Amino acid sequence: MSKRSDILRQLEKARGGSRVITYITSDRKPPFQAKMALDVVRPFYEHLKRVGHVEQIDVLIFSCGGDTIAPWRLVNLTREFCHRLCVLVPYKAHSAATLLALGADEIVMGPMGELSPIDPSISTPFNPPHPDNPNEPKIEIGVEDVTGFINLAKERAGITSQETMVQVFGKLVERIHPLAIGGVYRSHALIRLLAAKMLALHTTQSVEEKRIPKIVDDLAEKLFYHNYLISRTEAQNLGLKVSKSSEDIEKLMWDLYLTYEMEMGLGKPFDPKDYAQGTPVPESDVSIALVESLGLCSKISKRIQVTHIAGPPQPGFPPGPKFAFQETIIGWTTEETKEE
Repeated sequence: MSKRSDILRQLEKARGGSRVITYITSDRKPPFQAKMALDVVRPFYEHLKRVGHVEQIDVLIFSCGGDTIAPWRLVNLTREFCHRLCVLVPYKAHSAATLLALGADEIVMGPMGELSPIDPSISTPFNPPHPDNPNEPKIEIGVEDVTGFINLAKERAGITSQETMVQVFGKLVERIHPLAIGGVYRSHALIRLLAAKMLALHTTQSVEEKRIPKIVDDLAEKLFYHNYLISRTEAQNLGLKVSKSSEDIEKLMWDLYLTYEMEMGLGKPFDPKDYAQGTPVPESDVSIALVESLGLCSKISKRIQVTHIAGPPQPGFPPGPKFAFQETIIGWTTEETKEE
């Protein structure tokens, strides 16, 4: 932790005295996956209170996305404590994390920095069941998947008559519950509204204001693929207020990210054998989301206990060891850290 505190302190100095708060969510597969969510607002507030009212706050973000409302709440809350807000992107800032970046006066990206489209995927009780395994979570519906189907009928198949389009829509409703489709429309409208409001927070000149609809169109609709990755050069070309980090800031941002990668196992596949060693099998606590500033660290963890299931191979199941695991979410905890 002292090494991380030292990097944080150096980064703040390199950024001209700006205060840095990090927000990291795990990009691992279940059971260690985490998303941006509104439950972070309360611990984030503790860090803002400790930082106090300052000229500039830098939020260093690493996340694959999550709740679309969380970025809006975080940006507005953080702006209560600073005159200028910047977002630092050493690596992944996808989906909802990109939305958060839109609310910044400046987005500082390293060469590995990635933004993404902001078109949301929705999950409701009315989503279609998994086609191969009904016990699996229901399939998420991507906004662009639905609009892509409609556009395919119009643009590629050349369907123009209202009557035929009604039939096409009827086929869609046969597969997807009407309330789920309604949720898609609401999510699409909400993400466009939030993106425009985020950009308007720091856009005052009339020329820049006219660019907001184009930026929203590009990020919410025209990139077509939710997993498309946007480099810092392309982000600049889209009209975002992106600056390329200097070499010293780039190194500090990346070194800071690496400390979280090591602690949280970011990007590491889940192998139950790693957690099934010993007799009795111990419980393991793994951090899945973290907020940190100089002298203070908040985290949410998952406690997992993996046990090996002995016995002969079962018909219909692939050969190999079998495991069962119990998991418990440990809510947000905040503690002071040493500043050496």
